[in-house]
Amino acid sequence: MAGDPAQRHLMLSRLIAFTAVLLLIPPSALTIAGMEWEAPAPVAGAAWLPALLSMLAVIVFCILLDTLIYHRTNHSLLRSQPGYLLWSSLAGALTGALSAYLNLFAGSWFTPASSPTQALLLAALCGLALLPAVSIARLWLAGLPGLVRMSARRFAFPALPSEPAAKLLLLAALTGLIGGTVWPGHLAWLFWPSPLLLLAALQLLWHESTVFSGLVRGDWSRVLLGSLAGILVGGIALATYRLSGGVIYLGANTWQLIAGMAVSGLLCLQIGDIVAEHWRGRKRAGLLRKKPFPVPIVTKKEP
Repeated sequence: MAGDPAQRHLMLSRLIAFTAVLLLIPPSALTIAGMEWEAPAPVAGAAWLPALLSMLAVIVFCILLDTLIYHRTNHSLLRSQPGYLLWSSLAGALTGALSAYLNLFAGSWFTPASSPTQALLLAALCGLALLPAVSIARLWLAGLPGLVRMSARRFAFPALPSEPAAKLLLLAALTGLIGGTVWPGHLAWLFWPSPLLLLAALQLLWHESTVFSGLVRGDWSRVLLGSLAGILVGGIALATYRLSGGVIYLGANTWQLIAGMAVSGLLCLQIGDIVAEHWRGRKRAGLLRKKPFPVPIVTKKEP
């Protein structure tokens, strides 16, 4: 996992800044509103063994898709970029733990975890495989010509300067995090996209591209493929968990669950972009020429 120390420091600092905001906003919102946090009551049933089986199914699915990608393009993340996938796994564990932490305030799902700490560990375990799986699934979907054609040359959003766009996204993210914590029953629809909006705002402030950058050109491929990858991987993980006897109560209907998986896929894709920055900054140019990074991620500086 050798790489440019400056790029690694940049990657970690960005993830730390993102994490700090998500950790501080919900409890601060409760304090300002004069409310007290109540620990969710665990439900009866199994969780750990089904979660392990679910992650095993996701790993097998990843290996299958990666093999198909290799036969089609002669590129493979598992073969050429194991270090990237390892860092993605660690970032995925962080993402899963953050999602479980936010859920302590939103109460969107309930599991047999006997304490908040166990809930965080359970989610971190799931995140280890989910984020790399989204990257591989997105790469596989990108090889399907029908999807690529369907997402190209569509409606283009008006281009905004980076700073105003970042302010709008930041306002929406903070509104969702604060309002969704105080009124979870009314603003859950904005609460859960808030981490993605927050990270996109930070990326714009850092003058980097986001998963939404292509929309100004009418290119919806990253949004479409990232969303589908999240739905595909999340659906397999949840189905395997339940078929293995796992218990989870969801406070969402089917369409809300699908939308949540799509948003999760986009968040994983954006975090994967940040992790990939470490590899773009490597000085071992000869190695990169022999093994080009197979995921096309554009990080042009914004004007």
